[in-house]
Amino acid sequence: MLGKYQKYLLILTIIAALVPAAASADSAATNDQGAAGARLDCPPGYKAIAKVKPTEPTPLKVKPYGLMSGFGGLSRYNPITWGPECYLPTPAKGQFILGPKVTFARMRGDVRRGTDVLGGTAASMINFEDHLGFPKSGKPIWSLEAFYQLRPRWGIRYSFTPIVMEASGTPKTAFTFMNQSFAALTPINSKWERYEHRAGLVFNISHTTNSMTSFFADWMYVQDKLRVGATAGAVSSVTWDSNKSLAVAGLEFEKCLKNYRGNTLALNFKGGLAFMSNSFGYEGELGLNYMIPIKTGRFGFVKGGYRFANLKTERRASMFDTTMDGAFIQIGFLF
Repeated sequence: MLGKYQKYLLILTIIAALVPAAASADSAATNDQGAAGARLDCPPGYKAIAKVKPTEPTPLKVKPYGLMSGFGGLSRYNPITWGPECYLPTPAKGQFILGPKVTFARMRGDVRRGTDVLGGTAASMINFEDHLGFPKSGKPIWSLEAFYQLRPRWGIRYSFTPIVMEASGTPKTAFTFMNQSFAALTPINSKWERYEHRAGLVFNISHTTNSMTSFFADWMYVQDKLRVGATAGAVSSVTWDSNKSLAVAGLEFEKCLKNYRGNTLALNFKGGLAFMSNSFGYEGELGLNYMIPIKTGRFGFVKGGYRFANLKTERRASMFDTTMDGAFIQIGFLF
């Protein structure tokens, strides 16, 4: 009987030993299957990671210290960064631009007027300042400019500029003008009148939200009248009238620089050439235009800058050469 119980006890001991072994073998097989699905460069027991998102570096913020901290806000006033997000107001079809303009000009000129008859008195080269006494600077010259936008890309323009200058003085050297001789240091009175009418077409070559480039072709009619006379003595005064028609062609460029609370600051450039009637001239104008909205589509503006213009007419017996340059200011409306 005791032998029978010992046999049962031996069987239970063997079963108790085999169960943990089987569990251990099953666990090892599971680990081997997991290792088989992993990448070769991964240690057994770890699942491979197919994609890893790189960690973005955290930007380092440095706060300006001391004096430099006060200049941080000035970057918005740097002209180099202006323009790309700026909106440039331009006239729509049927709108006008109108405004008076004054140029504080320096006037320089040389004149020669003789006779076409052989054997006549030779003509002298007369300088505005040395012979006629006209001052070079300090002369305000007024003009009126008007523009009408005829079509989306076409416009018409007209301007009128009167110039009247009078002077009294004594010439430094003797000269001859229109067969009349004037001695040196003799008191004389001089008067020069010029009336300039200018009308033409403007075509928009390129137009974006912040810039515009245009081509213009104008007809210009110039009336010159120069009178020179002695204040005393037997020498009478002489007057030269000269009229001429010219063609003027050139380019204009306008660029928006900054929008500020509805107002607009823009850069303007204009350059052109004049020719015909034995004449040749050129002009250039650079300025800043500040536009202030009045109501929808309408603006008032103040424009200022620098202008240079030269016009020379030369024939066999006569020559009239004038140069004007100086600062200008213009006030007007776009409506």
